[in-house]
Amino acid sequence: MFDALIKRRKQTNLIEKVDRGIYAIDQMWTGNPKFSSCYLIEGDKIALFDTGLTIVVDRVLDSVEKIGYSPEDISYLIFSHIHCDHAGGAGSLCKNYPHLKVFAHEKGVPHLANPERLYKSMKKVFGDNAEKLYGNVIPVPEHRLHPLKDGEIIGLGKDRKLKVFHTPGHASHHLSLYDEKNKVLFAGEALGIYFPEVNVYFPSTPPPEFNLKEAVDSIRRLEKLEMRKVFFTHFGPAKNPQFAIQRSKEMLIDWGGIINEAMNESNDKSYISGRLFEEALKCIDHIKNDPEKYNKYKALIEFRSNFTCGPGYVRYFKKGGQVL
Repeated sequence: MFDALIKRRKQTNLIEKVDRGIYAIDQMWTGNPKFSSCYLIEGDKIALFDTGLTIVVDRVLDSVEKIGYSPEDISYLIFSHIHCDHAGGAGSLCKNYPHLKVFAHEKGVPHLANPERLYKSMKKVFGDNAEKLYGNVIPVPEHRLHPLKDGEIIGLGKDRKLKVFHTPGHASHHLSLYDEKNKVLFAGEALGIYFPEVNVYFPSTPPPEFNLKEAVDSIRRLEKLEMRKVFFTHFGPAKNPQFAIQRSKEMLIDWGGIINEAMNESNDKSYISGRLFEEALKCIDHIKNDPEKYNKYKALIEFRSNFTCGPGYVRYFKKGGQVL
């Protein structure tokens, strides 16, 4: 499965200007374009949102320079949450650039200072493939860390203020950023995943912290915001933010029902994940006539179903979580 996922595919244009003063940078994680991104946000100060893994940091910084900035121009690193595919490179960046300030939700900050537990959790899920997928993770010095609470404002200048929304569900420490003046939302993984190449939305429900009720409640809170655009970390801007929010919410609920039903039928983990994989494959039926593209997304969907979706739902229901 991992060999099918990790490919050396042709590197495409890594930079896209997605709004005024906002650039999406394709991290080309696992060699796949349009799978994982971070955002450079311009103001009087420059911020990077969700810089990604240690193994993609050099690629991100190269893109920053192509946009027209040096790493020394960046003031803030801001993270939606501290999972390694979003914040794994924070320590490496801070080691090389000691001026950087690091922002994350207050519940996640301790794990950036001491990532040992986070890395062990990753190893438990991915085994020997963890290093290949995620690379090394080093601590962020405590004095560089700035904990965030719901409702706080990160000021990048008079034309750019980012409001923090605590959006638990994917993880208890997950946050999203809302630029009220420009009506854009940096969702992180609060809405799951978007594959723009095939226009597919996909829940992201990893163990051990996924909570279906909290995830849906977070989306219901976000859908009240007025927005022109919503930016996914996986991956890029959605074409229709209102549809993206509605579709993400519906799929979270529907897939919970599928997993719960499968758990009532069998205790076998492979059977349960297989049921989800079978359902998820329906999302890419429309590209079956393109074998190369179909096989690429089949591998991504199999990876998500077996490692970062199915097991999260199973753990949620085993801990007493309810179907919505």
